[in-house]
Amino acid sequence: MKKKIVLLSAVLLIAIASAFAINGNLFSSQEEVPEFLLTVYQYGGGSTQSGAEVVMYNSNGFEVKSGTTRSDGKFDLSGNWPTDTYTIKAWYPPRPNDGQNGQTNQYYNGISVYPNITLGPNY
Repeated sequence: MKKKIVLLSAVLLIAIASAFAINGNLFSSQEEVPEFLLTVYQYGGGSTQSGAEVVMYNSNGFEVKSGTTRSDGKFDLSGNWPTDTYTIKAWYPPRPNDGQNGQTNQYYNGISVYPNITLGPNY
């Protein structure tokens, strides 16, 4: 009887250890998403621009994410995006009252990227 308890305990311990080894963390259900962090700079590139409108498009021209930059000029574009080349556009102030814009293309394949946009002169 004692051998059965020891054997059962050992099998249970191995099963739990295997679950941790395979899953990394048994209690975590969230996958790590690579960072996709845009920084928008003012004309001339010396300072970041807060409150700029940002829109990200996939290679088919469909809008996939939009919003405005934070006080530090950054906008988090992170997500579970497929491998693609994305076009990212920025306007300041936000449309329809915009007076400056800029854009960049960013290839994304699941590895963290940190693109920048420098706004053009007032038009």
